[in-house]
Amino acid sequence: MTDLRAGVVGAGFIAAAHVNAYGATPGVRLVAVADPVADKAMELAARADAKAVADLEQVLAAGVDVVSVCTPSPTHADLVVRALEAGLHVLCEKPIARTLQDAQRVEQASRRASGLLMIGHVSRFEPDHRRAKDLVEAGHLGEVRMLSHSTTSSMPGWSEGDWLSDQEESGGPLVDLAVHSFDFAAWLTDSEPIRVHAVGADTAAGPCTYALATVRYANGAIALVETSWGHPVSYGFKLSSEVVGTDGRLSWDYDHLAGGTLHVAEREVTRWEPLGDRGFRAEVRAFVDAIRASAPSPVPASAGVTALRTSLAARESVRNGTMVDLTTWGRA
Repeated sequence: MTDLRAGVVGAGFIAAAHVNAYGATPGVRLVAVADPVADKAMELAARADAKAVADLEQVLAAGVDVVSVCTPSPTHADLVVRALEAGLHVLCEKPIARTLQDAQRVEQASRRASGLLMIGHVSRFEPDHRRAKDLVEAGHLGEVRMLSHSTTSSMPGWSEGDWLSDQEESGGPLVDLAVHSFDFAAWLTDSEPIRVHAVGADTAAGPCTYALATVRYANGAIALVETSWGHPVSYGFKLSSEVVGTDGRLSWDYDHLAGGTLHVAEREVTRWEPLGDRGFRAEVRAFVDAIRASAPSPVPASAGVTALRTSLAARESVRNGTMVDLTTWGRA
């Protein structure tokens, strides 16, 4: 079996998780890491004995078969479309794009492409979320009627130039963070979201950095999504979820992203083992397995569009104070 040659575009916090995951996946050799910040590219590339380069074009020149796009959200669409047009298989970090127009452009490109496109909604591959899906599919909870999903933290401090704090760039927690929740809920219920209503509050971290959203699905299920970047650094990251069905209920939680965290002073936090590889190894393995089997994408562009549209509609609901009808809103 010939090794797949992989490249990673981006050298930040999430890119490191992709690099680690490729290194743990049999039959894959990471050959290039790209970032315009040369020191970051060199440091991350050195972990995998890969070449540090500046951009996607240099990754393509390295002769890769697959590429992970791990850059700021507004850059996803151009990079993904370019990589697909070059014939590569692409794993794009969530969200699929920053705007719905760009997301739809990516989806259209994926339909034309010879390569496979997978959107990196890693929650589907985390052991607790995957187990919940398995239990629901096996009928242990009956029909899902309600689920809650809460992801709360301080303002992320790892983004280059602090781009996450710019709401125009990141979309705030309703887009960058709650997009995980919206994807998980649609996947778990196996149903399309049909309306969303959200309220938000400003915190010291910025406008609308705490929000609650309720989503109704076509099959009648309801999701309650909580998201926040408004907590102090010492709070860390916390996730909790509950799934309620006609025959039972399931709940779980965890309160860490990194395998280890060192606190030495306020706003001085060192993390290692990014995200503890929670789900990323399984995600990359599913991506590679689908490529080798010529199988459908484990998380297709359409799922990424649905999650982003729900996130953006939730922001619209906060702005206007009204429910948003997802059967018509944001559809071409």
